[in-house]
Amino acid sequence: MTRIHPTDCQTEFVRRPLGIDERAPDLRWRVDTDRRGAKQTAYRVLVASSPDRLTVEDADIWDTGTRESVRPSVTYDGPPLEADTDYYWTVRVWDGENESDWSKPAMWGVGLLEADDWEANWIRRPAELETTDVADFDRGQFTYARREFDLPKGVELERARAYVAACHQYELSVNGERVDRGQSFSYPEYHYYKAVDLTDALEAGENAIGGLFTWHGEGQGRPTAEPGFICQLEIELADGSERTIVTDDEWRLREAEWNEDAPLRNDEIGEAVEIIDGRDMPVGWAESGFDDGDWDAAGVVGDHPTDPWERLIAQNREVVDRRLEPESIEQLEDDSYVVDFGKVYTGLPTIEFAEGTAGHRVEIRAAYLRRDDGTVHEKDGTQWTNMGYEYVQRDGDCTFQPFNYLGVRYLQIDDPGEDLDLEQVWLRALHNDIPDTHAGTFESSNETVDAVFELARHSALYGTQEQFIDTPTREKGQFLMDALNISAVSRRAFGERAMSRQAIQEFVRSHYRYWEAEGRLNAVYPNGDGKRDIPDFTEAFPEWVWQYYLESGDDAILETAYPVVESVIDYIAAHVDEETGLVTNLSGGVGGPYEEGIVDWPPEMRYGYDRDWPARTTVNILGANAFAKAAAIAEALERPADEIEGYRDQQVALEAAIRERLFDGELFVDGCDAAAASDHRSQHANAFALAAGIVPEDARDGVADHIADMGMRMGPMMVPWLCRALETSGRTDALVDLITNPDDDGWANILARDGTFTWETWHCRDPELPTSERRNRSESHAMGAPVLVSIQRALLGVRLVGCEGSHLEIRPPESGLESASGAVPTERGPVAVDWSREGERFDLEVTVPWNATATVTLPVAAAVTVNGMTVSAEDASVSDLEGVSAVRFDEGVSVGVCSGTYQLTLE
Repeated sequence: MTRIHPTDCQTEFVRRPLGIDERAPDLRWRVDTDRRGAKQTAYRVLVASSPDRLTVEDADIWDTGTRESVRPSVTYDGPPLEADTDYYWTVRVWDGENESDWSKPAMWGVGLLEADDWEANWIRRPAELETTDVADFDRGQFTYARREFDLPKGVELERARAYVAACHQYELSVNGERVDRGQSFSYPEYHYYKAVDLTDALEAGENAIGGLFTWHGEGQGRPTAEPGFICQLEIELADGSERTIVTDDEWRLREAEWNEDAPLRNDEIGEAVEIIDGRDMPVGWAESGFDDGDWDAAGVVGDHPTDPWERLIAQNREVVDRRLEPESIEQLEDDSYVVDFGKVYTGLPTIEFAEGTAGHRVEIRAAYLRRDDGTVHEKDGTQWTNMGYEYVQRDGDCTFQPFNYLGVRYLQIDDPGEDLDLEQVWLRALHNDIPDTHAGTFESSNETVDAVFELARHSALYGTQEQFIDTPTREKGQFLMDALNISAVSRRAFGERAMSRQAIQEFVRSHYRYWEAEGRLNAVYPNGDGKRDIPDFTEAFPEWVWQYYLESGDDAILETAYPVVESVIDYIAAHVDEETGLVTNLSGGVGGPYEEGIVDWPPEMRYGYDRDWPARTTVNILGANAFAKAAAIAEALERPADEIEGYRDQQVALEAAIRERLFDGELFVDGCDAAAASDHRSQHANAFALAAGIVPEDARDGVADHIADMGMRMGPMMVPWLCRALETSGRTDALVDLITNPDDDGWANILARDGTFTWETWHCRDPELPTSERRNRSESHAMGAPVLVSIQRALLGVRLVGCEGSHLEIRPPESGLESASGAVPTERGPVAVDWSREGERFDLEVTVPWNATATVTLPVAAAVTVNGMTVSAEDASVSDLEGVSAVRFDEGVSVGVCSGTYQLTLE
């Protein structure tokens, strides 16, 4: 009997979200089946108020009935959802006549939908209630807030949910245990809150709930706002009674043990060096019975919404942590210790002192690099960031753990006052709670390619925190191009959707907050320095929206983003010069190195690109690509035909102007004006043109040779264009060389220099630059990780073509590697490929997920064996091949297959 079982049920791309505020959530599922060619033909979804009511007879909320559809998703359109309520759902699917079992019950929780659902108040230190100028707040402040309450004994607790937010961050504790950390940074008019399940944390009798919250002041990734904390606890008991506990003047507050006069780590982040006095830590502050008699009554700013917090929106993404043990600990001659965690991680270093001495000050430094004498570099590789800490011990057992994460490999501990061993030092490693940290896998005949794949996976994982971050060290903000790059890896390495969706929504907000009249987006959002754009980043936004949609099938994001995409197109089109037909003097980035187009970043990563022209080649190609993606988005949204054709006409016209004005007959130059053109033929200009399909057919080989012969002459930010150019031109041998050459700029050189996280720049060899400029950039920039996607596409040979992974192209490379195997997550399930070549023989096994099809293209051959049966060019009949739709012999062997596992052999 054919087995069909729906699995991996998600609401809004999250398994069991606790507090969504979507009125019409998206429900999704996948199916496990052992039948070749399996696909969904229909589904039925039930929604109920409890798991035991998920039957056709008892479902009391919504029943879709049997609906014919191939899409494994449905948008809820049942009765209006109620705030602070949990919903349960299940799905059954049909594969023709085959009917599945019902899936295991899934759930989603609805948060607080309207302002009236909030009964809680925003609170902060009472002394700051009358502060009217944000500059008067104590910067880098940490505050404890607590409240005790009783629950009746002898009555079972059925459900407890806390809705909590802080400006800027918080840790929530219940009865002495930390239960949550949150939330993403945002502006007050779109502030996030989180829903936290406390059902198992509370108990009959006395309970205590508390928050440690912090406000930094403005910085990259941190809007200024004001200090504040809000919490609403909703409790349901088995006897039908309910209890609501909210932040108000019954809560007690006190300053935490962080020094508020500490210097800033740098002039970007907004965070202060953490100087912590362990003597002042209120031990047991989140436990019942704690004496808070000398704490202050909370200062009530106002019940929500109150100035400046206009809106609270639910966030169903969280940062998770794990205890990471060090690889080694070494005592130096001066009695300091250096701990090595083996790689750069994003996290919170922790030291458990056993013999603390009250008042003894321990200086601690996180670092990426060590000197020859064993000590750590204070700032090298960290973008000149102060990575230090100070901890003042109390007597006996005491623990140092900061609140704000940094990128950490090494930790130097000066004069700890006792002998330390490995068990006393560890790292609380942090990353976003993505679906599967190893959903994407890769292993090949080339160990360096494998190591680069893992370098990229690790970097993207730890570059994904509350949001996609520029770096965990200096600028923790979410830059648009960095986020685009990290999002691409996160989706393909981890099967992530929710973080990418959040990021796109935030940049949409940046448009409406700052740029609605100009058609642009902010370069970084949220942020403390307000309105700041980079023209190339704005141009790249339609690409991000389209690629996310193509992989996710998230129609809601297309609807949300499309008006902004339209504005971006108008912005680009307004700068098309009538005489040349080119995008000229693209406004934006005024007053610095961003003006009229960044090309690449940092400046040394431009490798001499000639920017001294009003029409820059990279800016124009990004513009043409934006027109193309706008057309694709409009078509997916079924917009009017003339609207779609308008975008395509703009694309065709701009591409023609690029070929006429910026192509010298052999190669592309860097820029031009109406009278002359640059004579510099950069790798950037030619890789962009080749990747975008703008190169004339008879010049493709010459352009491909040019960029391949140059090695690496693009920076980590823009190198995905180079990888795509080599892929689309079939130069996989050059791509492997690019990835594996340890003597040229690139990922292998990072590995050769003991790097464990992708860098902001390669180790640039420009002799005109001082050593500090060639080396002292950030060694923790995940924007350089998209090589992972290129490895999956070009070297494993997996390309996602149809929306939601509905159709795949499997095309192993003809050169560069002898074998490769791996998996790529898709919305329909993982696609797995294992291929190898030996002499004239080529073997491939592919597993295509349920509800998907694939075209497998192999090298030229006269015959192919599929699942033990041979098909020749003379007789390409597939009637006896289960799951095979066609076999064609043309420029290669092309085999069309449905879902299932297939073995193909060429000899």
